[in-house]
Amino acid sequence: AAGIPAEDVRKQLLKIARAVAGNAFAVESVAVFDVYEGKGLPEGHKSLAFSLVFRSAERTLTDDEVNGVFQKVQDELTKTTGYTVRK
Repeated sequence: AAGIPAEDVRKQLLKIARAVAGNAFAVESVAVFDVYEGKGLPEGHKSLAFSLVFRSAERTLTDDEVNGVFQKVQDELTKTTGYTVRK
């Protein structure tokens, strides 16, 4: 809903990402980089875009492991918050 601050969504996303990543690797940051309200969205909705940075101090992360965690983050976000994730 448009009334929810982007920062609140960012904090929820960070919490979920850290829980999903667990001890496998760190979620270094979650940042909002775009907020859109208007044409093409249902009345009372906004679109938020986030960047997530994952990191390991010990090794280079593979695409497969990051993509797996990212998919689980999206699944958990839609399951627990009711937000819609655009694909």
